[in-house]
Parts: sequence; structure tokens; C-alpha cells
Amino acid sequence: MKSSPQNSYRVMVEPSRTGRYTVRIEVRYLEPRWTLRVFFQAAAPQRVYTRAASALRFLQSQEEQLWMWGSNSSDRSLLFEEVLAKAGLELDQRRDFPRAAVTLTADPGDSFPASALADLKRKLSTRMALPPRRAGRAAELVRASA
Repeated sequence: MKSSPQNSYRVMVEPSRTGRYTVRIEVRYLEPRWTLRVFFQAAAPQRVYTRAASALRFLQSQEEQLWMWGSNSSDRSLLFEEVLAKAGLELDQRRDFPRAAVTLTADPGDSFPASALADLKRKLSTRMALPPRRAGRAAELVRASA
């Protein structure tokens, strides 16, 4: 029995030095063999989860429209900015994507089940757990001189 081709959604959260998070999403649409990379920023872990879930739903629901505009590279950047802005996303121009990303799959046209989004939240929360911040070099010098 042949399985239907599935789209792959890879999600990666990168903490910044300012305490914010950059969430990168790479979508591999298997039917037309095309990849779309987007990102957004969030200030809190809870915001990461809710925006990631809504971004994934948006990318799924707009799959056909995104592919149609993405197939013509001359129109790609202009049209994507407008479409992606509706979901608060930006086009990610970086070509590299971390291998440690969390991956979800779905059949084209289907929506993610709630269990898949809950699993995504669980996996992202374990990856976002940062070690305690170390005191800066200046604080260490002050303590040493006291």
C-alpha cells in the first residue's frame, strides 16, 4: 500500500542575547518539491508556542497560494511579503537550517491534529530550557576585588 506524500514542517527556536526568541520554520512541500523558509520573533516562551501553532496552521491553509506564487521566482519576494505579513511572518533568506529542528508532517490539505501541536509544544519547551545565566565578567571582577 503506497502512502500519500506528506509535507514536512521543521521548527527551530533560537534564543537571542536579549532574551527574545527567533522561531524559524522550514516547510518542504513534497507535491511540487519546493521549500519555503520563514521566521518570526517572540518575547516569551508561551508566545513562541501560540505563534508557532498559528503560523503552521497558516502555512498549511495557504499552501496552494504560496506554492503558486513561489513557483515564479521573479514574483516571490514581493508577493510573499504581503501574504506572510498577514500571519506576522517574514521570509527567511538564510539557506542553512539547523538539523536539530523539531519536525512535523501532514498530508497536503489536511490540518494538524491537536496531538501533533501538543507534541510540538513539549519538544520546543525542552529545547528552550536554557541553563541559568552566568554572571558577566564585570560582576566576577567586582566580587573578586571585594
